[in-house]
Amino acid sequence: MSSARPLSAKRRGSEGLSLLEALAATTMLGVALLGLGGNAITLSRASKGADGTIAGNALAQAKIEQLRSLPLGSPAVATGAYQEQATLAADGSIGGPYLRTWVVSNGDVPHWGLKTVTVTVAWTDSRSHATQVAAYVRCSTVPCP
Repeated sequence: MSSARPLSAKRRGSEGLSLLEALAATTMLGVALLGLGGNAITLSRASKGADGTIAGNALAQAKIEQLRSLPLGSPAVATGAYQEQATLAADGSIGGPYLRTWVVSNGDVPHWGLKTVTVTVAWTDSRSHATQVAAYVRCSTVPCP
């Protein structure tokens, strides 16, 4: 009795990939890479949107700080609605996509001796966005004029 294996059993371990297996693996790899490419586009758009929001918040906060640093009773914090004369860039220079507006509440809102200042920054890239920041400003007299 011979203990030798048949020729087909010996060759089975040393065979390479068939053409169908290689084609299936290449197809799966292609589908995976297309999915990753789509995610990269989505992430870059989200990152750009986040940059715009950060710039809008910074412009709103800068206006709040400017208004809060004015002397008490300054006409710049009189009750009313105001708008920047020109659109702004992210660094605050003129000529960008950001429009900054602010509203100063009536005197003694929300409390005696205070006014609420709400700054809104709006811009449009692939869609419209807006952000708001609010703060209190002291009046020169209590109650506010």
